[in-house]
Amino acid sequence: MTSILEWLKRLFDKKLFNLEWLRSLFRRSLKFPVSFPKAGWDVIPADEKVEEEQMPTFYDENFYFPVTIGDILLSRYQAVGKLGWGTTSTVWLVRDLEMNDYKALKAFALDVFGAEESAFYDQMKRGNQQHPGSNRVRTKIGEVKIPQKDWKYYEHLALLQMPLGESLQDLQKRSAGERLDKLSIQSTVYQMLLALDYLHTECHMIHGDIKGDNIFQEIGDETRLDRYVQAELENPSPRNIQSLEISAPPRKETSHATEWNYPVDVWNLGVWAWCAFEGSPLFICTETSEAKRSYSISLHLAQFTGLLGPPPPDFIEPDTIGAEYFDEDGNWVAKDCEVKMTSFEELEKHLEGEDKEMFLDLIKGMITWRPEDRKTPKGVDKTSMASRYGHLLLTSQLNRLSPDISLDRIANSLSCLY
Repeated sequence: MTSILEWLKRLFDKKLFNLEWLRSLFRRSLKFPVSFPKAGWDVIPADEKVEEEQMPTFYDENFYFPVTIGDILLSRYQAVGKLGWGTTSTVWLVRDLEMNDYKALKAFALDVFGAEESAFYDQMKRGNQQHPGSNRVRTKIGEVKIPQKDWKYYEHLALLQMPLGESLQDLQKRSAGERLDKLSIQSTVYQMLLALDYLHTECHMIHGDIKGDNIFQEIGDETRLDRYVQAELENPSPRNIQSLEISAPPRKETSHATEWNYPVDVWNLGVWAWCAFEGSPLFICTETSEAKRSYSISLHLAQFTGLLGPPPPDFIEPDTIGAEYFDEDGNWVAKDCEVKMTSFEELEKHLEGEDKEMFLDLIKGMITWRPEDRKTPKGVDKTSMASRYGHLLLTSQLNRLSPDISLDRIANSLSCLY
């Protein structure tokens, strides 16, 4: 007798048949707005500060917009989960009751420049949407203003965006050895270069903060969000009963007092790629003592010098930070820290042969003293390391990395950059 599964495979075609889809047919469908439990959650102690409560400004009157899971905002957006928080905003998963889909709602606190971030997203929309990197940067769907509950004369600006999956930092933390494998790094670097080329050439913007927790994966299957809401219904998040990401302005390149420009993104991407693949930082710039852990510019520059060699003489300008640590010929003169010479070849521990040669060629082209010596995103894209597996990046073969993870399109979150 033909089994039900075999019959369904023939009915829907083997290529279209998906066991998870079949399970969803029998899963109780959610009906919105959802009625969340009024009790049954763990209570966070009143004296325990969590997330944005740890910020000094949290208890300032009406600073953060108060949201409770289950709230319906503007008679349209039901808050069904909390996605994150920062110094200027909180981010919520909401169900759009009119469009019948999920969105991420980023609600800005008072006295911050949410309008500036929104304007950056508007600027990105004006870029050439046919550019292959245009769909690899995060955009906004729209924006709304939500009246403060107890102060209706003030409205909080909120951005509406597509919900994203976990960050590559989270993926790295739960990967073996807390490092990403070769294919993950190749795919991410390739797609990040497309994204940066779009930002630089089409939008004329600097990202300025390339790092693992600003690179997110697409969710893909929206039923995962249904399962997220179902889990919140069945096991409510703990509550505290007392409480309810773009070009930065021109700044100085880290440690050596030159204006930021597009090459800073190439440097940051290279440093991130090294750290994510090797599982350890390329540069250690903090000094740790029994009392505290503090940033040390001397240690930072000494490590740059040990790896990259002395900076070019014309890179050391009089009356700058660099002049305190190097003489006019680029020789190290600081007394509080020693330069220990090393090389990329010595530090790289996981590759051999041609793979190692290609990886180091890629990294060396991205991490240089002179910003103008760094390869552009297009220039890096043409290297063998970034392009060798390029044809794989637009296929579902990347789904093999994990049953629940797809890296076929990396979205670059701009939500934390100002």
